[in-house]
Amino acid sequence: MNKKYAFKISGFTFLITLLVTSSTWAMGLSDVFQTGAAYLSHVAAHEMGHSAMGHMAGGENVQTNFFQTQGGNFFVGVSSADTLDSEAVLPFRAAGIAASNHTYNFALSNYRAQPTTYNKALLFFSGTDFLWYSVWSFYIKGSDDPSYDPVGISQETGLSSETVMSVALLQTALNAFRAYSGDDTYEPFVSVADERMGFGIRVRF
Repeated sequence: MNKKYAFKISGFTFLITLLVTSSTWAMGLSDVFQTGAAYLSHVAAHEMGHSAMGHMAGGENVQTNFFQTQGGNFFVGVSSADTLDSEAVLPFRAAGIAASNHTYNFALSNYRAQPTTYNKALLFFSGTDFLWYSVWSFYIKGSDDPSYDPVGISQETGLSSETVMSVALLQTALNAFRAYSGDDTYEPFVSVADERMGFGIRVRF
């Protein structure tokens, strides 16, 4: 059976970008451009996560496109693949969030070394990715479309939207704690493999 799986980042993220960017106007035009560049870097990393997992899982016709309109809705990023094995669907759906998690760790390290506007903005976008995506998908959009990552994860795992939201809230809270305290004792992670997705918290002693 040739079935297409798609994964989208909604134009709603532009609103978040606008809110973050608006606070940088007083600091200068350079900060605005850095914030925009950080947002685009975040979107690219998220979508490349889907793409990489699609290739690893043996999907056919794996594609990633940006600034697309589908069904009358605008999407900043869309990744898709054909003929995925059923066991690979969940990790493919979660791969964008896992990629954002890696981006957050990268941005946090860079921000601590060099607290530029770009690094700060990338830290924000990647550190809150799962939360605002869940809020948008479940509560604002009210969608049952599995191409929205949180919806797809909920459907594949059988977890309720409230449980997925709780995981997103926990991850975001720990990300914020790490950024503001400088304490990396508790580090949330999202992992994906050929047939599995995992969420957990690493404890550093």
